Amino acid sequence: MRVALVFLLCAAAAAPPLAQPLPFGAGESVMERGASDAGGLHLDAFAGPAYLDGWRTALHARLRSHAGPLTIGADATLHPGAGGLYRDEADDLDDLLRTVRVRLDPTPARRVYARIGPTERVTLGTGALVRDLSSGAAPDEQPLGAEAAAEIGPAFVAAFATDVTRGGIVGADARLTTAAVLGPLRRLGLGVAAVHDTGPTTLRRLSGAEVSLRGELVGDGETFALAPFAAVAGYAGRGATLGGGIEADAVTDAIGARARAAVFASTARFAPGHVGPFYGVAGGDRRIVVADGFYDADPALPLAGTPLDSLRAGVDVVLDVRAVVFGRAEVSHHLRRHVGPDRASAWGVRLAARIAGDVRAELAVERQGFRGITGLLFGGLGEENRLVLDIGVPVGPVHVLVRSRYGYRRLPAGAAGDAPRYLIERRFEPMVGARLRW
Repeated sequence: MRVALVFLLCAAAAAPPLAQPLPFGAGESVMERGASDAGGLHLDAFAGPAYLDGWRTALHARLRSHAGPLTIGADATLHPGAGGLYRDEADDLDDLLRTVRVRLDPTPARRVYARIGPTERVTLGTGALVRDLSSGAAPDEQPLGAEAAAEIGPAFVAAFATDVTRGGIVGADARLTTAAVLGPLRRLGLGVAAVHDTGPTTLRRLSGAEVSLRGELVGDGETFALAPFAAVAGYAGRGATLGGGIEADAVTDAIGARARAAVFASTARFAPGHVGPFYGVAGGDRRIVVADGFYDADPALPLAGTPLDSLRAGVDVVLDVRAVVFGRAEVSHHLRRHVGPDRASAWGVRLAARIAGDVRAELAVERQGFRGITGLLFGGLGEENRLVLDIGVPVGPVHVLVRSRYGYRRLPAGAAGDAPRYLIERRFEPMVGARLRW
């Protein structure tokens, strides 16, 4: 809590408040949003050692051109070493495409948001189908995604694709809110969301839909709302869930906060938020390999986690909290406590702050595949863990950038057969460089 307080207090020195963001994907990201505060062309160039499968060199460059709400640029990191670049990271068109970054932020007069780049934290509806979907679990395979959202009067529409060249996972979200008074409800909202995995797979492709109903008990429709909701969601040919809870939202020019508490009762072959932070390495026929024993002379390939088609019925209690101050600092927390026979609980926390564009810090942790709070606090880390740590700070005439990743790398086909298999990979990249602006 003390760390969170420091992040929030630091943001008080930020620039004047921006137009309110649209709550979709990276639209609210404090590490990206407002990057166009200072217009012109920005170039960051860094170099240093990097630990991946061993020590290598890291070369990182980021180019940005800002013009009002529009940002265009590129972001790339190479790891040369003995034998060439790491895992052929610059040998085809996909490697070039994944460096592209384009972002359009909303303005008070135009409530439209669009972004081209790696998928970050996409949630549809109440999160029963898709919750914080990101494509960075396996950094070497991170495709170029796209997302967009618009607010038109009482309607909100959004859509995303994790891979614009091959389709990947696609989804859409639409919500309509009426101003009519119905009994104790000041406003009533209807939401519809859908997701589909178009990627190549030997299993039946995943398709799902969600319908939600939200009624505002207390609020003014703009700055504060307290609203109960109910939702039903399911995956075609698999399982379904029925859930309900309450949401609280508070929005001002300086602070935005959101909290949601819910309970979902699910049939077999369903888990709330299954399409989430680990889906790229543990969804469909993609699975994570248990690291213990993999490096033995005669390795076996035991798999971690419980695939969707093996999940049994259960109940999930969900708590989400998020606070953003001045568009520059964020504290968010997610907990899904699964009550059932499977190790299917999930937890995540994120702290992020960007101060005057030069001092930046982000810590994001995601875990799943444990049983209850005791398993989270005292159990082993297991195989389903992600960590992102970025710290950037000026030190005299240079800038220091420290990046750490706890993610996954894909195993060669010969080691795992035809189905995609992933193994834990740790990355550490301390670099120094310069930030140039024109």
